[in-house]
Amino acid sequence: MTAPRRGRGRPTVFEPPTQTAYLDLVRHGVRLGEAAERLGISRAAPTRHARTNPEFATLLEKAKAVGAKVRREGVPHDEYRYNVLGCRCPDCGLAARVGRTARRAEAAPTADESPAETAGDVHPIRLETAEVGKSSTSFLLARAS
Repeated sequence: MTAPRRGRGRPTVFEPPTQTAYLDLVRHGVRLGEAAERLGISRAAPTRHARTNPEFATLLEKAKAVGAKVRREGVPHDEYRYNVLGCRCPDCGLAARVGRTARRAEAAPTADESPAETAGDVHPIRLETAEVGKSSTSFLLARAS
């Protein structure tokens, strides 16, 4: 009878101390790939382990949710946070109003521009000169709309 061999084969990379460190990094807002890189493990190791270990999978999902909140809180209060992240605090609301007002003022026509220039190169259809029965593309387009 021979004793079982130990220490042979591929060493385990994602052991419990590494798992705990990985979950801590994810909880602190570090992205998944970057957390794996910091620990010197493959990016696929935590995902693979989560498929085989349901307890680790639930811990990873909770850590990802907390990490997303931490990253979201790191975003400054501005127009991006108002529009994309849905923050409705007074600072973000003010930044969004100021940004919209600036864009509207920039897009507003000036006194020296003609209406054709401000209408996005849309020219008015003159129905007085169009005759029914004659080939007039603009008249046909006007009737179709």
